[in-house]
Amino acid sequence: MTLSRQSVEILLDLIEIKVSALQIQDRDDARELNKLRKCRQELLSEQNTIKAMKKEKHINPAPYQEKSLQKNSYSRC
Repeated sequence: MTLSRQSVEILLDLIEIKVSALQIQDRDDARELNKLRKCRQELLSEQNTIKAMKKEKHINPAPYQEKSLQKNSYSRC
C-alpha cells in the first residue's frame, strides 16, 4: 500500500508530537518510544520511495509514440 505524500507528512508530524510529549517512566514507555522511532523510519523510507517514483516519472516520461502517417486521396507523392 502506498500512501500519498501528504499522508506521510501528516503521520510524521503526529509521531514527532507524540515523541516530544512522551515522558519515559518505565519499560512500556521506552518500548513505545522505540516503536514510534521505528514507525518514523518506515514513514521516511516510504516518503523517499514516493519522491523517487515522482522523479523517475519526470526523468523517464512515457515514450513518444509516433502516429502512423496515412496518405489521403488528396496528397501527391
